[in-house]
Amino acid sequence: MQAIVFDIDHTIFTADKTLHEGVVELLVILKQLGVKIGALSSHDHRALVYLDEAGIRQYFDSVLCSAHADMPKAVDAVHQLLGELQAAAHETALVSHANSDILLGQDAGLAKTIGISHGMHNTSRLRDAGADHVIHDIPGVLDVIQ
Repeated sequence: MQAIVFDIDHTIFTADKTLHEGVVELLVILKQLGVKIGALSSHDHRALVYLDEAGIRQYFDSVLCSAHADMPKAVDAVHQLLGELQAAAHETALVSHANSDILLGQDAGLAKTIGISHGMHNTSRLRDAGADHVIHDIPGVLDVIQ
């Protein structure tokens, strides 16, 4: 994969805005592999603040939130983010906990959509949305990005 786009809320962060286990380690490995890292959030500029406060903002090559696009979770916004990452859709994966994001990744023509359950029993809805892979935790991203 040339690039990976992460949903921020509930994928990178838990509901109480702490990082899911393994996020920092994954981001470090992806950077070492030369993978460009992007993020999408339907929230405002606070998404950037959360990344700064968690000490992980420097790992992201581009972040798109509602401060940058009227609809950051729309196909046009995904293509805008890909342009900023200088990445091709057919070489990019999207990682999210939300079935709507899985559908967005498919609509945007991304190479892979990776649903993440964080160990919960929501894998069927991710599979029903058509996720190429469903993983249980953030470190599992490495197993499915080849």
